[in-house]
Amino acid sequence: MKRLLAIILITVLLTPVNIPVAGAASLMPEFLCETGIKFYKQGRYEEALQSFLQALILEPDYKPALGYIQMLKQKGTVKEEDIAYPTAQPAFAPGPNLGLEDSDLTKLEKEVILERRSTKALARSLPGELTLEDTTTTMPAVPSIIRLDETFAQLSQPIEITQGMSIIISGRSIQRFLVVEPNILTVEQKNPDELLVKAANIGYTYVHIWDENDRWTIEFLCTLPEPQGPTYDEMLRREEEKARNFRLTYDLSWNSYESGRRIESLRRSSYNWAHRLSLSGETPYGNINSEADVRSLKTTTDLTYFSLALTNGSIGPFQGFSLQGFDFSSPFTNLSFSGSGVRGAGLTSPAFNKKIQYSAFWGREGGGRYGNLSPGLTKIQNSFLDGFNAAYSPTKAQVYRASIVHGWGRNRDAYLPKYVYDTSGEWGFKSWGLNYDAGFDTERVAYMAGTRLSRPKINLTTQFRNIDKNYYSITGKGWRSGEIGNSINLNYQPTEKLSSSALLDVFLDRAFPATDEDSRLNELLNWDAAYQIDDSSSLTLNYNLQNRLGSISQSRYQANGLNFSKGFYFLRDISTTLGYYHQRNQSFTSPSSSYLNDKVTAALRFDLMGGLHYYINREMNWLKETYTGITAAPNAYETGIDWSDQLWTTPLYASFRMAFRDEEDTTSSLSFLSGEDYLEGYTELSYRPSPDREIYGSCRMRNSWVEKPGLSARIDFNFNAGMRYTWDTGVAWESTGNVEGYVFKDLNSDGLRQRDEAPVEGVKIYLGKDKFQVTDIFGYYKFKKIKARKAFLTLDASSLQAGFVVTVPIAQEVAILHNRNVVVDFGIISRSEISGLVFEDVNDDGQYGRGDIGVQGVTLTLEDGTQTVTDSVGKYAFAHAAVGEHIITLDLNTLPVYYLPQTSLTKEIALYEGLSFIHNIPLKKIKEE
Repeated sequence: MKRLLAIILITVLLTPVNIPVAGAASLMPEFLCETGIKFYKQGRYEEALQSFLQALILEPDYKPALGYIQMLKQKGTVKEEDIAYPTAQPAFAPGPNLGLEDSDLTKLEKEVILERRSTKALARSLPGELTLEDTTTTMPAVPSIIRLDETFAQLSQPIEITQGMSIIISGRSIQRFLVVEPNILTVEQKNPDELLVKAANIGYTYVHIWDENDRWTIEFLCTLPEPQGPTYDEMLRREEEKARNFRLTYDLSWNSYESGRRIESLRRSSYNWAHRLSLSGETPYGNINSEADVRSLKTTTDLTYFSLALTNGSIGPFQGFSLQGFDFSSPFTNLSFSGSGVRGAGLTSPAFNKKIQYSAFWGREGGGRYGNLSPGLTKIQNSFLDGFNAAYSPTKAQVYRASIVHGWGRNRDAYLPKYVYDTSGEWGFKSWGLNYDAGFDTERVAYMAGTRLSRPKINLTTQFRNIDKNYYSITGKGWRSGEIGNSINLNYQPTEKLSSSALLDVFLDRAFPATDEDSRLNELLNWDAAYQIDDSSSLTLNYNLQNRLGSISQSRYQANGLNFSKGFYFLRDISTTLGYYHQRNQSFTSPSSSYLNDKVTAALRFDLMGGLHYYINREMNWLKETYTGITAAPNAYETGIDWSDQLWTTPLYASFRMAFRDEEDTTSSLSFLSGEDYLEGYTELSYRPSPDREIYGSCRMRNSWVEKPGLSARIDFNFNAGMRYTWDTGVAWESTGNVEGYVFKDLNSDGLRQRDEAPVEGVKIYLGKDKFQVTDIFGYYKFKKIKARKAFLTLDASSLQAGFVVTVPIAQEVAILHNRNVVVDFGIISRSEISGLVFEDVNDDGQYGRGDIGVQGVTLTLEDGTQTVTDSVGKYAFAHAAVGEHIITLDLNTLPVYYLPQTSLTKEIALYEGLSFIHNIPLKKIKEE
């Protein structure tokens, strides 16, 4: 009866309608999870939990939210009984993103064709040498490179990218990536550390990237280029000018969750508002960023977060520093200090020509809440931290760090140390590197050391660790406390179609060892391999082993799987997947948790019309509880449709989803399924007239009925609404300064002006495209009261005397310093040189002709000892030789024995400024007798 009801509903919903084609997707689960991650990194665990739970209300099986909730439980900041999950999580519900890897692969050939047709657009988006026009008129409005490192947190998302344009994502040993909407964005891995991202169509999408550091998620907004109006370069200039303005952003979100047995008996279980106000902009002293968050729950309202920061600071001789105040995250982390959110002040600054980078902070531990608008909502803890870290980089390939952190306050746990110390370092070489980190809590030591090898087809990292079981960081138990072991991570790609990755971790658990043998090891192994059969099909294999026989809870888990994906066209674009998985879990301390399971999954998804899709998933398990011998066959069937599109040409976007799920034979306590059947509907409407403005609202309804004991039937309703608006205030605080300098004869071609190097009068220097100054008799020029962030200076080569060239870049970019003079000098030098050919004079005419042969390896010397050697065609040159009298001498000892010079070995010449003197030396080959 349930399936019949589902089939009737789907038949009605699949009735053909005229739907326009475009693309848009719901951002709310991702947005809520990103907000929660931000709170998590700041130590605001309560707000983080609330955001993750709200994401689960929208999408109960949203894995990022579930993962972070698990991390919160592991940290001990929340307890399982305090977490009110909105609904049980279904085990297998890929929904509209099914077969994304396969879909992405089929776009590669099309992406290559598109790249060839848009070389000019690609050149604009990639870093490279700027032309004179570029340096004076344009700056990129979007980053050309997104780096997956510590600067990623400062990246403003979504990244706006125009259709046909490209961006490079740079990481470290990128293992794999996933494009949520491959029809909007195409991604190609150019090398192990770089991805090329190109906008194919308009819309929102995400790219998930895994590298050796972390998993990263980047949000992209792909927009159409304007067909009329200003040119692309003019748009870039306008965007650059607007980027310097102060921008005010306001975000509002509202959420209400209701549940009950029937619609008339629904009760509200959660309700909240969240307000966020931020102000950012550039000043002559650096970039200002500020933010304030206000959160309203059922009965309380509080200013939960407030921050103020100055980045890329510039005050007098102090350049490149960052200041943070009120609520912020600590500026460094290591084994002794895993990082913390604090409420106080922090400073990070370079010193000694950036050879040293130091960071210092002070603040109340925890942070995340500021003020007492609602007394009792949060108890202020009397616990404080301060710390100092210094990093020394003698070369680009080396860095050494040392830090000390101090904790105090009556609310700090007595077992925590008052001081911790840490030292770490890295050595980087061409294709390999070393690193180490050692911490000391005044009583015990923890340390780790690692290696890295990066080659075109292989990336290998190792890490050895030894963490004392009683070692404590300044905030709690040490990272992987009590473990001594080693891990190896290998990524290998022998061909473009075949790739493989493996992780092996072997360690001894000294904190919670096995009771029968405390010296037994634990082994963790993960192996994955992927093979792209052709453009539309791929095969993946995986194996996972968790052998925890050396821990107090002894268990062995093994799983292996095989998945095949195939895409083809038969009236419609169709994506299919078929997978088989074998799982075996043995729990030696809790035998009733042991099981053996075989699972088969199958999925089908295809386009109906426009943005309307239909999907069907099937999962079948053959489960055996090895302790009791009970067998079961839990299985699930899911089908549904989803639609997402722009409403005609309006700024309105809508989404709709209807899904039916039927689970059978789920009564086993070890069943992998939730034991719930449901019919769910979801709809969303958003108004996005521009990337800076959005108003949205959504509603989700799920009617669940159950067969598993302990669960109850219910109806869930979730309502969400919000807005986001960014105002360009039109107010900019520009630097005002002067640019001056000299044009001089750079006699030694080093680009630096010395006392004995003569000035050059009458040379024209341009500021931008219109303003210029002409050097006086002292070679001096000056531009006064320049109001801008950067200035672009260009030397007019046509104003130089004939025969002179510039020894520095002819176009230079300079940052304007507030109320200060910036010096930009241009060195020039004459092209006066002595050159010629040493050659075998085959026809004895004394002149170099068509049949003559150049002689390589012959040395010639000037009177001052300067030497040069002839190249493969017999040519030599003394470039930038000084004006005046010279004597050229041919070194007879370097001449092949079967040649005799036809001219004198020495030659006296007079060299004039801006001219070249050519002296050829003919040779006669001695005939063999």
